[in-house]
Amino acid sequence: MSSQHTPDEFETVRLLWTDLNGIARGISLPADQYEHALDEGVGFANGVAELTLEPGLLDDPKYGPQSGDMMAVPDPDSLMSVAWADGTAVACSDLTTVDGEPLDLCGRGALQRALDDLAAEGYTPYVGVESEFSVLAPGEEGWEPYNTRCSYDMTAVDQASDLIGTWSDAMSEAGYEMLGVHQESQPGQYEVNIRYNDALTTADGVMFLRHMVKATARDAGLKATFMPRPYSGEDANGMHFHLSLWDDAGETNHFRSDEDDIPFPAGKHPEVAGLSETGRHFVGGLLDHMKALTAVCAPTVNSYKRLLPGIWAPVNIAWGPDNRSTVLRLPPELGSATRIEHRVTDTSANPYLSLAATLAAGLDGIRNETDPGEPTLQNAYHEDYERLPRTLPEALAHLEGDEVLVDALGESLVEEFVKLKRDEFDRYQDHVTEWERREYRDEF
Repeated sequence: MSSQHTPDEFETVRLLWTDLNGIARGISLPADQYEHALDEGVGFANGVAELTLEPGLLDDPKYGPQSGDMMAVPDPDSLMSVAWADGTAVACSDLTTVDGEPLDLCGRGALQRALDDLAAEGYTPYVGVESEFSVLAPGEEGWEPYNTRCSYDMTAVDQASDLIGTWSDAMSEAGYEMLGVHQESQPGQYEVNIRYNDALTTADGVMFLRHMVKATARDAGLKATFMPRPYSGEDANGMHFHLSLWDDAGETNHFRSDEDDIPFPAGKHPEVAGLSETGRHFVGGLLDHMKALTAVCAPTVNSYKRLLPGIWAPVNIAWGPDNRSTVLRLPPELGSATRIEHRVTDTSANPYLSLAATLAAGLDGIRNETDPGEPTLQNAYHEDYERLPRTLPEALAHLEGDEVLVDALGESLVEEFVKLKRDEFDRYQDHVTEWERREYRDEF
């Protein structure tokens, strides 16, 4: 996305970058310092890139207090107006070393490398996003769901009309098109759909959306969370990627096919259409690497409380036409709109890392002409397919053993990501929950 703004329109510019967890970090600068930041970057202690969620530092980080600085260098094409803060812009930033080399722990840089690999093969990926999140209001016992409604309830839309208007205006002013907002299945849960764009712009948009939704909720006396599953017994917050590969000019969708070779459960359009061999091989690559992908697409302990049967989240490694029981869904809008919906990713994922890994897996499938097998029209929950990892440590082990994804993301990045996530799991293991006390205390 080429920015429609210039820094002289603003009084303040925020440089935004993400750590390995995908947490938005950065600095607020006077606008007259922006040009210097473009030329020189702004320095931070490089250990901040691998902060834990606690937050704190690992016992054995790659970059300790002796390791010096990294630089955040804004991408001028990403300069966006911050609608909820007068005179303020935000620019997404890449992380480099002091001498200008890409920092090995920069997720945005990993995505750019994946895009370069695809470009070398003649592919430009476009990505649309469905992002779910939960809005909470103060109650007698702390924060509770903003409403008591469920799927597509218009009362919930009316109740949140001011919020929705704020979200839409902010995304539009930043250069993104919100295609729709609706109440999701859990009380207080909303879904925002963002129109497809090039992959880097979309990843920047995901970070902007999170920053914006949380900020505007605070302004309204509310709280917004992108935690995958905030409550027991309720559906959870996913972040579905809609993926397609195009030519350099953005005129030809390489997933398009005029072969009527896939049946759909409730119809499709156009009627004579299907999925190309390139698209099938892309699907094959994703399925082949799905266990490892899960580590970066579902990267928290809480993520695995979403990947369960019965709450419309994927469980088994299968693909299917218009089938929401699978990890990969082929939507019924075909022709130039042909795309693959990747349903494993949740809202805690670092969008740069999850997209980089996903695109690298798909490209590997294309290069190796990986056969995805036949799509399923059945309920994949009840079929005999391999299952996604059940826990974060299981997924991390698959990631460590996946040479394609380790190469795509970078060995150092994967090593530090795995350290962070194992530390997170160890801290979780050290915490005894109320459920465990109810289940075990009086029985043993």
